[in-house]
Order: sequence, then C-alpha cells, then structure tokens
Amino acid sequence: MKLDFTDFEKRFKKIVEDAIPSEAAKGLFKAGNELLQDAITKRPMAPFDEGHLRGSARTDQAKIEKDKINLDCGFNIVYAARWHELTPGEDKRINWTLPGSGAKYLSSKMVAYKDKYMFIVAEHIKNSAK
Repeated sequence: MKLDFTDFEKRFKKIVEDAIPSEAAKGLFKAGNELLQDAITKRPMAPFDEGHLRGSARTDQAKIEKDKINLDCGFNIVYAARWHELTPGEDKRINWTLPGSGAKYLSSKMVAYKDKYMFIVAEHIKNSAK
C-alpha cells in the first residue's frame, strides 16, 4: 500500500503560510481590543478624569512579517507613559480620582489575562477553518 500526500502537503503548506497568519492577525486584533477593554474595566483601571486617555484607546491592524505578527494597541503614548512608568513610591503619592485606577493598568492585564488573549487568537484560527 502506498499513500501519496503530495496534494495534502501543498495545501497544508499554503494554510500554514497564508491562512493561519492572516487569521491569527485578525484574532490578535480582537484580543488587543479585549485588552483595552480590560484596562478600562478591571483593576488597576486606566485613570479617568476628563476621558482623554480612554478616548485615545486604539488597536491597529496586526502586521504580518516573515517570522512574526506584530500588534500595536494601547492608549495615547505620551499621556499614558507618565502613569505607566511610576515607581511604587510615586504611585502611593498619586491621588487617583477614580477608585480602582492606578499604574500598570495595561501591562498588568497582559500578564494576568495572557491566556484569555491567546485563547481569543486560537479560537479565531480554529473557527476560521470551519
């Protein structure tokens, strides 16, 4: 008995090289939006005074490169960097006007909910194959 996998290998290569990165990029975009939502609703939350920071939230389309997929998402970098880079001592001296808000409101979510975001990407890839 002889099995010829030539056609399968060609199609599988196309899926791996074309379809999966494209669908992973779409899933990353969804995960990036979820990250921003979590930064706004889960402690430590993004600060809110007049709404400028939250209004600056953005997720760009993921960029597919040769061996990686990059996603840029976040809040206005100039304003957000000031709060993100606080030392614990500086953070204690800040009077956060919104209860539950504080420094590291974005990076803390990336650590705490990384499995959630990767699940979003994986599910997107899986569902696209149906």
